[in-house]
Amino acid sequence: MNPDQSSTSIHLCGHCGLPVAASGHQGEVAGVWQRFCCYGCYLCQRIIGERGEAGLTSWLLAQLGLSWFFAMDIMMIAVARYTGGFEGVDPSTVRFFEWTEFGLATPIVFMLGVPYLWRSFKSLSRGSVNADVLIALGAIASYAFSTWQLLTQDNPILYYDSGTMILVFVNFGRYIEAAARRRTASGIRELSAAELGKARRRSAGAITEVAASELAVGDEIVLEPGATLPADGVITRGHSQIPEALITGEERPVPKNVGDSVLAGTVNGDTELEVRVTAVGTDTVRSRIVQLTKQALLHRTAFESAVDRVSRAFVPLVIVLAIASAAWWIWRGDAGQGALVALSILVVACPCALGLAVPMASALALGRAAELGILIRDGSVLENLARVRRVLFDKTGTLTQGAPSVTRIDAEAGLDASRVLALAAAVESKSEHWLGKAIVRRAGVAGAVTDFRAFPGRGVEGRVEGKLVRVGSAEFCAAPPFASPLEGATEVCVSEDGALQGRIWLDDALKVGARAAVGELLELGLGVHLVTGDGEQAARRVAREAGIRELQFRQTPQDKLKLVESLGADKVAMTGDGLNDGPALMAAGVGITFAEATGLARIASGLTLIGQDLSRLPLAIRLARRTLIIMWLNLFWAFSYNAIAVALAVAGQLAPWHAALAMLISSLFVIGNSWRLRDFGRNVAPHSGRAVSPREAVA
Repeated sequence: MNPDQSSTSIHLCGHCGLPVAASGHQGEVAGVWQRFCCYGCYLCQRIIGERGEAGLTSWLLAQLGLSWFFAMDIMMIAVARYTGGFEGVDPSTVRFFEWTEFGLATPIVFMLGVPYLWRSFKSLSRGSVNADVLIALGAIASYAFSTWQLLTQDNPILYYDSGTMILVFVNFGRYIEAAARRRTASGIRELSAAELGKARRRSAGAITEVAASELAVGDEIVLEPGATLPADGVITRGHSQIPEALITGEERPVPKNVGDSVLAGTVNGDTELEVRVTAVGTDTVRSRIVQLTKQALLHRTAFESAVDRVSRAFVPLVIVLAIASAAWWIWRGDAGQGALVALSILVVACPCALGLAVPMASALALGRAAELGILIRDGSVLENLARVRRVLFDKTGTLTQGAPSVTRIDAEAGLDASRVLALAAAVESKSEHWLGKAIVRRAGVAGAVTDFRAFPGRGVEGRVEGKLVRVGSAEFCAAPPFASPLEGATEVCVSEDGALQGRIWLDDALKVGARAAVGELLELGLGVHLVTGDGEQAARRVAREAGIRELQFRQTPQDKLKLVESLGADKVAMTGDGLNDGPALMAAGVGITFAEATGLARIASGLTLIGQDLSRLPLAIRLARRTLIIMWLNLFWAFSYNAIAVALAVAGQLAPWHAALAMLISSLFVIGNSWRLRDFGRNVAPHSGRAVSPREAVA
């Protein structure tokens, strides 16, 4: 494919999966043209490679490693030369080391410098300048001047160390930044294709197997137990329990009977169904959600660092100053001094410290976050997180455990609660229902049951010790209405030979540290919202237990997306774990999910919390704010150093080797300042790891 071929489709970066602008970098990896959002991603993709590219991966990684090794050798020779280490040494030996510097610098310039030179030409041809132009000028000018001196002078002035360190520092900084952004670039494509497969279509009384893409609205399909639905439809025969976690983020299976809708991508339960197709391909609910997420991804603006903004003015200014200074000295009749002054300006202004200021802090913060159980996609997520002003929480699976638990047992007068639980557990031991499993887990053991029968959507029954025991809805157990002791809790009645024995109440416990995390977020000055697709009662109860005052309930994926946008997307962090959260997660300034989340939620999020402890979220925000402060300190130092050093170089008071030394000191300051992030959160105590029950949460 021609790399310049235009397209109206969404193009994602071949490395990190972020959207690629029309002017984005394009390159060939393993013989295939790919688009990349930046040169760092292109470089990182070539180094990391894909399966089957081991040879290419090893060679390109060796380039960066060899360049670093050669640059250190050049620096050691240069330090000896600057400090008088060659005084009294035989001239032929000195000459040998000078040519050694040339021999070590040449492969570095060709391996790391030529790409910047090429990108500089492309940038200038478009009428724009960026930091790449200054990097190319500083490195190539140092190399060219030193080589000219080596070839024409008996006592040459060499600055190979300056040019090579420029390339090594900047490439290293860009590599570690791009490496941290590595994500599954094909995730959305895989998710979109996941629903494609085979379908059993009934036609003229016969069942034939066809590709899912061949289905049309109105077709009748037969779905065996455990099969994935290839299209949206309505059940025409049979009943089943279908988990819709992929769509809703909730783990509980949903009872489905004749006339109920089923969605593409969900998995049938343990009974055969016949379904009439109502939507196929891009018209299915699942595909529409994926498309919403892609559109949110497309319109999400990439982070533009202060380095790039200032470089638009800084780079032309440095070039003009270098040319003007050289012209001034040439006009005064000292062309040699003019060349040295111009070279000093280009070397000292070369943004080595600038190249490390953001990525070094980002890399250290990302590493520290990983140690704390927080996986962050890249440095831009950290910076966006530091600027967040509102945090939106989904409910099920985010604030809550996403699985029911028994919270209360009410036995009838004169009866024992343990007896009620034992009867229910005995019958439910034969059931696959999510509520039944929770009851069996609470009981620990289950008695023997015979004559088991299930009534989908109503309950189950069986004989325990010869008596007919029913477990299910109040109507199924002939129980009178009863007010829930816990708002939004699920009621399960238990009867024996028609007589009500008691009621079991089940609910979804808050996640570890949920209430404490919300409290910390409020202390940080953040607005906290609960946004859920559940009904009002359940939403208000969870909001009250978690300490959240702002809530929106019965929210569709489109509603969540609109809410994020209305609150100012770039200042919003959205936390969710289901496919329905995907568009809002991607549109938000920061999308937050858990390691156990569904595929699209993982793709859409920039931050992933390991485990279920929500206390890591405010910790991540504190780390992000600390990182942003260190980044700005790094940038302030780097720009201040450049401004002062350039002024001295223009005045002719800074020799190129002084400029190289100042450049190194500036870079070391940035590295040392960033290294402070390694100690962040050392005193953070681990959470108890126990889930919080509803009654504990409001206590």
